[in-house]
This record gives sequence, C-alpha cells and structure tokens, in this order.
Amino acid sequence: MYTNVSTDPILYDKALYSSYIVFAGGLIVGISNLVCGLAVGVIGSSTALVHAQTPETFVSMLIVEIFASALGLYGVIIGIVIASKM
Repeated sequence: MYTNVSTDPILYDKALYSSYIVFAGGLIVGISNLVCGLAVGVIGSSTALVHAQTPETFVSMLIVEIFASALGLYGVIIGIVIASKM
C-alpha cells in the first residue's frame, strides 16, 4: 500500500532524518577524500623533490604518504557508520 509521506508527520520526520543522514555521510566522505587527495599530492611532490636530493629518505617519506592516504579511508569508514544510523 502506498502512503503519502507529506500527509503523515511521523513518516515525514523519518524521511527528512534519513535524507539528512545520507547527505551528511556523502559530505563527510567527499570532504575527507578531497583533503586526502590534497595531502597525497603535496606529500608526493615533496617526496619526489627530497628523493632527488637524498635517496635514503624515500622509505620514510613513503610511510608518511601512506598515512596521508589513510585519511580518505577513515572518511569512508565514518560515512558508512553514519549511513548505518538510518
């Protein structure tokens, strides 16, 4: 049976809550991955410059780059947790 959401205030509140949850999850994932991309770009550029001067620092800079790329994964995990609250 089809129920009109706009006429039932309880269903309207649930639908509004669910839509804001989905929007917040998408916003968190998008912003965290944007920041992750910027961090990886800056660190990758500096890794290339430092590796050209002193090749011994490549492994330590690679570990720092892995930590920067983990920001995007954390954002996706938080987005999944928030989306599961629906």
